[in-house]
Amino acid sequence: MKTVVLAYHSMGCIGIEELLNNDFEIAAIFTHKDDSNENLWFDSVEKFAKKKKIPVFSPENINEEIWIKKIQEINPEIIFSFYYRNIICKDILDIPTNGCINLHGSLLPKYRGRAPINWAIINGETETGVTLHYMTTKPDDGDIINQIGIKIEYDDTAKSLFDKALTAANILLKTTLPEIKKGTSERTPQDNIIASYYHGRTPEDGLIDWNKSSTEIRNLVRGVTSPYPGAFSFLNGEKIYFWEVEELKDKHKKKNGEIISTNPLVIACENSSIKTSIESNIELKIGMQFENYATPLKKVFILGVNGFIGYSIAKKLLDRGEYEVFGIDIFDFNIEEILPHPNFHFVKNDIRKCTEWVETTIKNCDIILPLIAIANPKVYIENPLKIYELDYEENIKIIKLCHKYKKRLIFPSTSEVYGMCKDELFSEETSKFITGSTSNQRWIYSTCKQLLDRVIFAYGKQGLKYTIFRPFNWVGPRLDTIDQAKNNSSRVITQFICNLLENKPIILVDGGEQKRCFLDINDGIECLYSIIKNDNNLCENKIINIGNPENECKIKDLAKMIIDEYKKHPLVAQNIKQEEFLTLSGKEYYGEGYEDCTHRKPDISNAKKYCNWSPSTSLKTTITDSLNYLIQESNKIKDL
Repeated sequence: MKTVVLAYHSMGCIGIEELLNNDFEIAAIFTHKDDSNENLWFDSVEKFAKKKKIPVFSPENINEEIWIKKIQEINPEIIFSFYYRNIICKDILDIPTNGCINLHGSLLPKYRGRAPINWAIINGETETGVTLHYMTTKPDDGDIINQIGIKIEYDDTAKSLFDKALTAANILLKTTLPEIKKGTSERTPQDNIIASYYHGRTPEDGLIDWNKSSTEIRNLVRGVTSPYPGAFSFLNGEKIYFWEVEELKDKHKKKNGEIISTNPLVIACENSSIKTSIESNIELKIGMQFENYATPLKKVFILGVNGFIGYSIAKKLLDRGEYEVFGIDIFDFNIEEILPHPNFHFVKNDIRKCTEWVETTIKNCDIILPLIAIANPKVYIENPLKIYELDYEENIKIIKLCHKYKKRLIFPSTSEVYGMCKDELFSEETSKFITGSTSNQRWIYSTCKQLLDRVIFAYGKQGLKYTIFRPFNWVGPRLDTIDQAKNNSSRVITQFICNLLENKPIILVDGGEQKRCFLDINDGIECLYSIIKNDNNLCENKIINIGNPENECKIKDLAKMIIDEYKKHPLVAQNIKQEEFLTLSGKEYYGEGYEDCTHRKPDISNAKKYCNWSPSTSLKTTITDSLNYLIQESNKIKDL
């Protein structure tokens, strides 16, 4: 019997093979071009036809006049269709004298249309099948010739069910083709009352609806898992794929889509939950919410991203997954860990040498965090104009650009803006600023910062959205480098630790009688993150002190605490010598023009009120973390 075959997929290859086994004369095969953008996990009809030396064509539209005439010229007695994707027009259906027969992947009349195997899994069916039927101009509604049922097991996926369908189709064709060839096959009209029709599926149809039950979500995942495009949801703007899930029957009062547990990963859904595992760059936390849409990532521009605060907040933002971070700095030694992150974009340069790029990046970002500043007393004294040029002039340019492009500015002030204020607690709202004489260049840094605060406040009256935060002696790993400490240009906690590592005396400026309140970097970053997140806009146009008034101690007492912890450290305890203290005046240590204040203790009422934040890390813990980090860095240098 002379035939034309319309075929695609592995099912098409099986159909052609069985036609040949039953001595059908295949005059031509029509198929689809293999799509390079599709996951071609199935067999190619085109390659199979060429292997069998059968003429094969891949028209874009078989219903065009040229292809209708081509089939008319062949004049087939019968046409077979095996998983061919297009509807066939009446002009072609009318050509063969023995009609046109299609192989469909369901128990017709149920699941007419596209992707019947996927839909059967998604809908939680326990049985499906394959059907041979005559073709009409309507999809899959012709008389049934024969069909075989297939049991759907609990753990079946669309792929495993498709493999079962291949086996069933092979059996169906072996038993039915001889009858078709002899003209003895039966025809049974379909019952249109019980018929169902389903459309084709696209990758976008894999979106998980967390308002469905755990059973329904599991069925969706089974129905579209590999090699199909997969089920997915969105978490903090990232598209997350789910390839396998386990349904749980637990009851909960969580919001649908909310993470209940991270290890194992359990997610709430309607009246139950699912357990699964995923691949993601996001640091998963209980309470995070999967959504049915992609929330655009907020873009944060951090100028001075390699610094102590810059690295820490950049890592926090990237770990949360809600932000895309742009950064610039002249160094990159601190940020090596986050450089490969897909949402981190870094330029190694001086902001003064790429002003156009800086302006463009400000224009394209949502939140601007300028952290470029010199905070070293030696520089205040030796080169005060350098402080003014970088700390003030460059920052004022950024402030103006934020106002120009209507960007939210989060600006780091300093605890030093209060200068020698006599208040026991320094308040953002009421404390006055007191600095020394003009000849004491020590105060140029805090004066620059103070003036910037006032300019930002003034721009706020003209529409600038801002938050000023004042860090009070943030300390912890990565505060300063060992090289900076060797040059006596690091901050005090790093300087003391490195002096111990070098077996040098600890220098106490002015006897170390000054009091400071030290805040662990992790506590500070939590508060700064809350400012960036800005829930309900509570932080908008506010000034917020970020410090730990409970961690107040004199500098000389800090030195003693560091020595005590140093003596206990297993990597250095055996090398410690009797510690020495050397007392120098500020003038002797820093130079002419130095002057200091006795205390800097923050009022953190605003941080508690607007950020729902309080510090929790003890100074002892921070000292231990700093010791561990600097000792490891010191050992790395020695190994080199």
